[in-house]
Amino acid sequence: MALSTKIAEIAPGCFNLRAPFTVMAGMIDIGTHMSFIKLSSGKFVLLSAVQLDAQAKREIHDLTQGGDLIEAIIGTNPFHTLAFEQFYTLYPNAAYYGTPRHLRKFKEIPWAGCVTDPSVLSRWAPDLTLELTQGGEFDDPQPESTNHFAGVVAIQIPSKTMIVDDCFRVSRNPGFIERGIFGRRDMEVSFHWSLYNDALYKTPGAVQTFYDWVIHLTKAYDFENMSTAHGGILLGGAKTELLLGLEKAKDALKKMAVANGGDLVC
Repeated sequence: MALSTKIAEIAPGCFNLRAPFTVMAGMIDIGTHMSFIKLSSGKFVLLSAVQLDAQAKREIHDLTQGGDLIEAIIGTNPFHTLAFEQFYTLYPNAAYYGTPRHLRKFKEIPWAGCVTDPSVLSRWAPDLTLELTQGGEFDDPQPESTNHFAGVVAIQIPSKTMIVDDCFRVSRNPGFIERGIFGRRDMEVSFHWSLYNDALYKTPGAVQTFYDWVIHLTKAYDFENMSTAHGGILLGGAKTELLLGLEKAKDALKKMAVANGGDLVC
């Protein structure tokens, strides 16, 4: 029987590869992803990296002509790091960009730049624009075991697709706990649970900064699709769902702001 394709083109020029990622001592597979963004030049920018099996390696080889079409590989979340050594072994000629934690962790990789550099964020515009989460620690998020909120949000402008790792999540066939306790519905956009704990600075203005940044994303970019690492892929209506998720979170965010001596003005 033929193997199913692992890499899927979810929007024009936007290819998504999903891979297993387990937590709770391997008992629960929450999945993860990486994306292949085709530039107008015909080359690809890869967002994040996942561990590859033989089939995924073949498909990447075919998509990128043996790696010759890979222009850059970007580490988009400080804690999505497990596959970068493998990728550098396979594709040593690509330009690698990462978060500060990537650069500290893998000194053997000759990093071309850091995503905190504004010139890196705009390097592939107008095909691809990168944004950093706002309101919390990006360089060294603590505690490392749980605070995985910070990261790069990528928008592929031509396909109107937002690619995000942990900060936003698309619910995919939510189970009893998600539906019954958190009131999630299928394809709903919500926020990583650490938003309500350690993700934001404990300062008066941090919640407002985060809220304003999400509003900025919805005003600055025309996006309809969203791919999330540990959730689903939403094709159509992503901006509306993000705004609905922000509205749903507003009361909790306001309480957080007040508890830290600030307020939330919407």
